[in-house]
Amino acid sequence: MSSLPNLRLSDRLWPVHCEAPKTGESLFHSLPHRERATDPSPAHNGQVKRERTEAIVLHTFPARERDKLVVFLTSESGKRRGWAYGARSLKSRFGASLEPLSKIRLNFVEKENEEVVRIESAELVRSLFSVHQDLGTSIAASYIAETVDTFAQSDDPSELMYRLLDRVSEALLHTPRAVAIVTYVEIWTLKIGGIFPSTRRCIECHETLERPLRYDTIRGGFVCTNCDDRSIGALPNEVTDGLELLIRLPVEEFVMASVPDPVLYELRSLARALRRGFLGHELKSHDILATVLSG
Repeated sequence: MSSLPNLRLSDRLWPVHCEAPKTGESLFHSLPHRERATDPSPAHNGQVKRERTEAIVLHTFPARERDKLVVFLTSESGKRRGWAYGARSLKSRFGASLEPLSKIRLNFVEKENEEVVRIESAELVRSLFSVHQDLGTSIAASYIAETVDTFAQSDDPSELMYRLLDRVSEALLHTPRAVAIVTYVEIWTLKIGGIFPSTRRCIECHETLERPLRYDTIRGGFVCTNCDDRSIGALPNEVTDGLELLIRLPVEEFVMASVPDPVLYELRSLARALRRGFLGHELKSHDILATVLSG
């Protein structure tokens, strides 16, 4: 795993030892259509493109006295950044549409050779205002946004990542059990990024795996009994059952399955080991969320 941080996620999508989602699995649904119009008039820095698309806000940062820099996710072009001029003013035309995990219908202008677009308007489609009224779910939402922000690629189509974020954001509005949703996001972001190892084939010899599964932290994957040369601890079968449910079910059905908290804890520990092995560090909001969940 030591060499992985030197590679971009888009260079590692679905390596040999990882399993891509199959048609019909939980994240495949119809995706929003983006309307694009190109303004033929000349601009100082090249051609101007005006676009209208559906997006989900990941983060915002204050800029100057009245503006915000918005990081948002789309299905067609991945993670983007845009200036929202006047968004911090009392009479901002954006209102509450730029809050984290808000789903919006966005109009923006993109100039050639400029990475940051100019947001002209944002129509609120779904607000997570009620989620942010509770400390636990609010921190869980922030953690989910950071997780997706970390693994989503800039200017790279992210249909699965967008669908994942859309469904889990909706689920946060309807369930108090945020830990199940967080677990779902942690595992699925790793699968979409091609980081989560196969649970069917040994990472070393590619032979078929049998239960109980054995996770090797050095190799960064599951190994068979023949390749288990270090007496690796086995994953309890109920944890493997929970993992299979998570991969097979949409997030709302996974939450309703009422997977026990100890199983969710083990799944989160597995995701954490894989994530830290890939990134070389932990997410900033991880410890804060852990403190809230333990309380």
